Amino acid sequence: MATGGKHVPTRHVEDDAAVGGKMPVMCDPCGRRKRTTPAAVVCSSCDLNLCRECRQAHEIYAAGEHVFVAVGENAVENLVFDMQGLDVCSEHDRPFLYFCKYHDNLCCEYCHFDFHRTCKYMYKLKDIATDVKSSVTKYVDTMQEAIVRSQEMIDNYEIKVQANDERRHEIMSEIDSKKEEIIKRFDEEKRRICEDLDEVVMSDKTRLGDVKYEAESVKGNLQNFMSLAEAVDQHGTDVEKSILNFTCKQKTTWATTKLTELQNSQYTVQHTLKWSDHLLAAMEEPLVTLRHVPRPSAMGTGTADNDHDVGKA
Repeated sequence: MATGGKHVPTRHVEDDAAVGGKMPVMCDPCGRRKRTTPAAVVCSSCDLNLCRECRQAHEIYAAGEHVFVAVGENAVENLVFDMQGLDVCSEHDRPFLYFCKYHDNLCCEYCHFDFHRTCKYMYKLKDIATDVKSSVTKYVDTMQEAIVRSQEMIDNYEIKVQANDERRHEIMSEIDSKKEEIIKRFDEEKRRICEDLDEVVMSDKTRLGDVKYEAESVKGNLQNFMSLAEAVDQHGTDVEKSILNFTCKQKTTWATTKLTELQNSQYTVQHTLKWSDHLLAAMEEPLVTLRHVPRPSAMGTGTADNDHDVGKA
């Protein structure tokens, strides 16, 4: 057998020509080339008899894995495998020769001497090798099931990743949709407030315009009267001055009363916004959160697809 992945020449028994005078098995590739070369091994994978030279070429150039059996009476015992280092102790780089049943370990001669000298149940591998055939079959079946399950998980990976990506897109779309609804609601509120505000502002503007017009009238009336009063005061007779004095009193009283009345109308409505307490409270907290559904236990029921969905709280 090969050890540590290193190349070991194929072992084989003597040709049948040396035993009882039988005709040896001939190499098939050499036979096709009109040569009579005795076969050294049989490739059981390809059902092909090969000499040493053709065996080497067959192993290099023929596709696939090959199992070689030496030609002879003990052919099955000479089955050659490359164990890829499984038959070698990783600590001492020596082939395994023993099995410690107590520690359930394979051992090389150094392991046996260093760690298992006092172990009762120490066996040579060649003595117990015939007892493991059924166990190997059982493990192979179990490993085959594990390979199938692994492939199912590999295939399921893409399905799950795609489902998660789609769910993420759905959640982002849901948030965008809710955002549009909120913006639309704010736009509606803004339009309503603007309509109310425009109505109040227009009412104030009309009223203040009337106050302005009345104040301009008072001003113009008094300015005209002041010009007349100055002329009469300088050049009028005593009677005219008496009449002017009486009229000034009336004008003053009228102007004071009118301006006080206009002063009381010269105001504007104060505008403030009252926000909803629910909205103010919501602005202090996250508007939306993710809710992660707990992963089901191994003994739990229900489908994994439903249990792993991510929803919005």
